[in-house]
Amino acid sequence: MSSGSAVTGGGAEEAAAVPLGQKLIVHVAENGHTLEFQCGGDTLVEAIQHSIQLHCEIPPADQLLLCGNISLDGANALATYKLPRDDREVFLYNKARLLADSRPPAPESLYIPEPNIPPPPRPQGSPPSDASADPALKALVSYETRFRYHFQVANAVYQSSLAKFELCRRLLREGQVQERALDTAGSNLEHTFRKLSQRYSEFLRCFTQQHRSHVEMLANFERDVQKLRAVRLHPALQSEGRHCLMDLLKENDLRKLADECFCSHKKFEVKVSQLKANFLELKKRVEGLFHAMSSGGCKDVEKLIKEHQGVIGDQKIIMQALRLDLAFVTLGIIYLYYKRFGLNNL
Repeated sequence: MSSGSAVTGGGAEEAAAVPLGQKLIVHVAENGHTLEFQCGGDTLVEAIQHSIQLHCEIPPADQLLLCGNISLDGANALATYKLPRDDREVFLYNKARLLADSRPPAPESLYIPEPNIPPPPRPQGSPPSDASADPALKALVSYETRFRYHFQVANAVYQSSLAKFELCRRLLREGQVQERALDTAGSNLEHTFRKLSQRYSEFLRCFTQQHRSHVEMLANFERDVQKLRAVRLHPALQSEGRHCLMDLLKENDLRKLADECFCSHKKFEVKVSQLKANFLELKKRVEGLFHAMSSGGCKDVEKLIKEHQGVIGDQKIIMQALRLDLAFVTLGIIYLYYKRFGLNNL
């Protein structure tokens, strides 16, 4: 499926040195259809999204446009992404279809042409007087009727097979588009998950260091309190109720703060444990998704279509043979009429 649309947009002078084309090709991931838009590098992505909505009925808010691992922003011009160019594909994903509980798109209605077989010729009650006078001519007329019918039947079958074959080739192209869309989505997912994994690893590294430091601090709280009690103040600084460093602090407030830190520390430990479990589950789901996204099924279909192309060739050869037989019989009839009755009676 191909659609054309002309859109224009605002200016963008970044990437002016990059040679850009005048046609943007957008592949629809959910059905393999292809949209073509006549545009330039100064066209806003938002303008393309509105044109897509007219063709696919997907609101711009639900559109995810990917070019490689880059998501196209509606506020930017195409030139920002070095588009349009013939060597760069853009894939359209429907965000509403990417949800785990979303329904698949409705099956596409396809017209599969069946051969329109003509009815067999009616038997003639009595042959023409001219033909009945010559047995050879009578036989040729009968052959011509049968051969013409055989040719018509073969032609109907051939045209139906040819139409079905072209439909298979179209569906194969759309399936190949979907495979490339799947590969692009997988590459984007891998890129995103790799960045997420890096941030997760950095967080765990920082958490481990701080956790070790906080555990040591909380574990040594009583020891540090005793050390503060053991350090006597200078006699000049001593007064009633102030004889050591610990007396300079509000011990109850300090112990309350230590208890709060201990509780917060334990709660944060629980949160991090939940994060670890969630990340492991996410990693498992992503790996399972990568496994489910493995493509390559179209190669078998493409091989099968190429094999069946030989059947179309065989049918074409049969058609040519039947056409020759029909032409030969027709020429025979013309020759016998000419020989028996002369040119004026043809």
